[in-house]
Amino acid sequence: MEIACTHCTTKFNIPDEKIPKGRKFSLKCPKCRQHIHIIPVDEGIQSVEPTPSAITPARQDQELPVYNAADRPFGGILDKDAKTAMLCIAYPHANELAVKIMNSMQYHIMNVDDVQTALKSMTYHLFDIIILDEDFDINRRGYRNIMEYLNELDMMSRRKIVVLLISKSMHTMDNMAAFNASVNQIINYKQVNSMESLLQRTIIEHDQFYSVYNETLRKLGKMT
Repeated sequence: MEIACTHCTTKFNIPDEKIPKGRKFSLKCPKCRQHIHIIPVDEGIQSVEPTPSAITPARQDQELPVYNAADRPFGGILDKDAKTAMLCIAYPHANELAVKIMNSMQYHIMNVDDVQTALKSMTYHLFDIIILDEDFDINRRGYRNIMEYLNELDMMSRRKIVVLLISKSMHTMDNMAAFNASVNQIINYKQVNSMESLLQRTIIEHDQFYSVYNETLRKLGKMT
């Protein structure tokens, strides 16, 4: 398989047998050493999904990469203080509740049905809240692919996102399970009607936990 680096445009080949089947993965460009994210598409062919920051000017002999403004969440037009949430929920009742809750909390919502849309949206936008369940786009490992993407983010970006996992197997507010799953909090599907109070509590605890850290970064001029 031939891959073109989205940072320096270097092309190189990887043996097909070394490519993980049916899941997202990343590798380092042998020339510029930047990470390249590879995302599987429906047909099983791997495609490179560059982030907007990775776009480099094309030479005259290159075809310009296609970036559609319609791919940007919320049309790419939001106030800088706008709060945003992405919902990746397979369970209809839980999804309906999450939409209602996010609207009441005045979040701009992106409600997605498949993992490809979710991953593409995250390359363009850093969401404040992500709510997902274990069965989201299960045939394409939706939950696993989203968590793999989040866990590959730099820590400065990752700690800005509150992730709530809706689970049918884990207990509500099981902090050890949440830690192992790399999410902020867990709510069991049987208690999903309590999602609003749990989500509000999780957001408050998240903000309090990082308030001192963020203030230190601001004083050091590393955060605005």
